[in-house]
Amino acid sequence: MKPLRKKCCLLLLCVLLAACGSAPAPGGPEYLDSSSGPGGFYSLLTYRNGTGSLLCYDCETMECTYLAGETDPRDENSPAYLPSVVGDAWLLAGSRHLYVLKPPVPTQLLDDEYKARGPGWLMRMEPDGTARKTLPLPEGAGLVYQSSAVLEGEKLLLVLCQQEENGAQAWYLAGADFDAGTLRHRLDLEEGTTAHLYGACARGPILGLRKAGEGQQLFLYDLEKNALEPLPFGGEDAPWCLDGRGGAVYYPEGDKVCRYDVATGQREATAARLPDGWTQARFEEVVDGHLFLVRGKPGEEGYGRIALCLATGEVFRPDLEDGGQRVTIAAVMPQGYLVRLAGIPAAGSEMRLSHYAMMDKTDYWNGRPNYREFTNPAYETYSFDG
Repeated sequence: MKPLRKKCCLLLLCVLLAACGSAPAPGGPEYLDSSSGPGGFYSLLTYRNGTGSLLCYDCETMECTYLAGETDPRDENSPAYLPSVVGDAWLLAGSRHLYVLKPPVPTQLLDDEYKARGPGWLMRMEPDGTARKTLPLPEGAGLVYQSSAVLEGEKLLLVLCQQEENGAQAWYLAGADFDAGTLRHRLDLEEGTTAHLYGACARGPILGLRKAGEGQQLFLYDLEKNALEPLPFGGEDAPWCLDGRGGAVYYPEGDKVCRYDVATGQREATAARLPDGWTQARFEEVVDGHLFLVRGKPGEEGYGRIALCLATGEVFRPDLEDGGQRVTIAAVMPQGYLVRLAGIPAAGSEMRLSHYAMMDKTDYWNGRPNYREFTNPAYETYSFDG
């Protein structure tokens, strides 16, 4: 493949977010942090010319197939076809739709054969890839984060960064109304402030904001007031972790793990307790009611990673590995966990295809590698050259 200038590469062969599936916050926006939806778990394959094809892992039939129906997945009229993945492409699934976020790539970074695929856009479609609606991103829009939220009325909220010619960055919240065909500013952030959308609760999305030279602070974006409300968490001086699906912050009080409900402001202790030596551990993420803690860095003395069941307090040490890398939960499905394994070599190429399998929850927490493989005719016919 002809390289892109300044090493602005094509999307990794298969882009998937290693996060649990999202669920609507009761009475509020639906936080999108995963490519897991009612139709299954979505991924994509990329090709040398910068296009892509959508795949779906169906956890009931245990098949991974293109969203192509009877069509060729490379055909531009196929429900599996994506016109561009140059620069990146993120798949996000909600309770009703599948979304694709493709950020723009400055044309000066692209070779001539890719320039036509540089512009950025947002796309909404049905779970089977049909009924698509696309909105262009403004020229110069920089960072589009993987995490977004669907607001009432099927409007998508996301964080954008407008890159100015003088190098300055203007960050803002944007609302995408696919039915009206518009993408509009909702809230401009203070100069020098960067943002990440971390989750949502019944009152609105939850963002982390960071000013230059300062620590990060959590804010609630109040939808009714169209304003930011600071939360008593953030920064790097104390451990905390946000459950993006449930809109709750978990933090320590002594050896107790406590829960702060962002929507109500109520605090309560969970059943979990920090083991001896883990009081300064980093609160990493919450997956399926389990809080992951990390102590130290890989290779350092005392490094470790555990998970605490917030309902029972039980301590787990999930240590499954495959091909020398940790097995992670990519999605929480009714049939168990969809987990990410080491990549599969692509025939005739040095690239590797993402490898996913299902497993029972108890097997994951107890370190039993009882993986249930998908049949995958898509991989059998795939060629990077098309």
